[in-house]
This record gives sequence, C-alpha cells and structure tokens, in this order.
Amino acid sequence: MRTIAHYSPQIDTVIRIITPENITFTYQLASMLQRILAFGIDMLVLGGIQLLTGILLLLLVGYQIMPHGLAFGIWLILTFFLTSFFGGFQETIGNGQTLGKRLFGIRVVSTEGQPINSFQAITRNVLRWIDLQPIFFAGIGFAMILVTKRFQRFGDLVCGTMVVVDENAYGRHDLVRFKHPEIFKVAEQIPALPLSSGTLKALALYVHRRKAISPRRREHIAAILATTLIEQYGLPENLNEDLLLCAIYHTQFVAMADKEEKNSR
Repeated sequence: MRTIAHYSPQIDTVIRIITPENITFTYQLASMLQRILAFGIDMLVLGGIQLLTGILLLLLVGYQIMPHGLAFGIWLILTFFLTSFFGGFQETIGNGQTLGKRLFGIRVVSTEGQPINSFQAITRNVLRWIDLQPIFFAGIGFAMILVTKRFQRFGDLVCGTMVVVDENAYGRHDLVRFKHPEIFKVAEQIPALPLSSGTLKALALYVHRRKAISPRRREHIAAILATTLIEQYGLPENLNEDLLLCAIYHTQFVAMADKEEKNSR
C-alpha cells in the first residue's frame, strides 16, 4: 500500500510518513556520526573475520595441507563475498540492522517506512563500492547524504531505503535519569507546571532523542521548546535551554515516578 512522506524541517531530522488511512509514522533520521561509527564497527568485525581466515589458511599452507596459490585464491574470493554481501546478509536476517547498527541504535527501512527485503539489503551494500569512491574517502557517499532530504547515499537512493534511529534501542518508554548536578539545581528552581499531554510528549521525545542529535541542532530545538515554556509559565530566562528542558523532564517524570514508588511502599 502506497504511503506519502511528509518532511519536517531538517533541523530536527524527523520524517513523517502518512498512510492513505491517515495513520502517521514518525522516524528520526540517523545522524552522520551514528552511521560512521556503526560502519566502523562493521569494518572491524569484517576485518576480524578476514584475519582469522587468513591465519587458518596460512596454517594449512604451513603444514603443507593446501598449496599457497589455492589458499590465496580462497582468501581473495572470501574477501570479495564478505565485503560485497556480508552487510546485506546481516541486514536481511537482522531486520535492517548489522552488528554496528544494532550497537548504535539505527536501522535501515524503506522510504515508505516498511522493513526492507533481501534484495534491498544486498543491493544497497553492493552499491557501497560506488559510495566509497574515491577509495578510502567515501566522497560520493558523504556528498549524497548531505544533499538528500532523507540523508541517503547512492545505494539508498537506488534501493528506496533510508537509515533511521531504532526507537526501541533508546528505551523510548523508559525513564531517563540524569547525573548532571546542574540539572538538579535547575529543577529546584522550577515550580510544578500544569503541562498539557502534547507538551509532555514533546518534552519526553526531546529528552529520549537528545543524545542522537548533534549539539547545534539540539540547541536550536531546545530553544524553540524552552522559549515557549518560559513565556507561558514565567520561568527564569537566564538558564541554558537544554538544561531547563532536562530539569523540567526530571520534575515531571522522574521525580513524580520516584514519589509514587515511595508512596506505594
């Protein structure tokens, strides 16, 4: 069933997909840093497999079980298949995730918000060779991500895929507990606010996603939400917007949950 994608401003890297039934699905696009770190982990895993295979083949050659030429040929073939298809295989069986993507909480989905199929998973990884040009600099891949609305590299554009934040990996429904002492100091200056359900939801989404947002974008988003709250409730204006939102979250969610837990004992 065809879906229609509606884009919000790129400052919050959020994409909304609306189905013909007017059901809206919201996705947070993965940041460049998350994708680079995930790719680095995948390359380390791939390199480890190649190293272990190379050591095993050298042992077989050393004990004269296998000719040197045959061992080298096997290693080359294995390297080709690993670099071309290993990532696609992982994304096929892992519902759009490799080991690196799982560790950094991101996932590949179709541009219609659906799970990717095996053809998309394998093809987008095979086409990575184009994205990595010039070799070792990934100039094409970086350029495509920077100029496309959904941060898609060439392989994503061809396969109709995009990389998004996996909401479950960030514990969207779990409380975020802060350790920064400044947040608690700010929380002590804030009265109990009668926030609407919509404002509470926006606040919770910001706090759960703030670590995945670049510092510059985080400042911009925090300023928008914090300014509204400051004007509406007469809050101190000289506070850092991010700290203020974290403090309000702590007061509205964490402190209330702790109080209810204490009363229930």
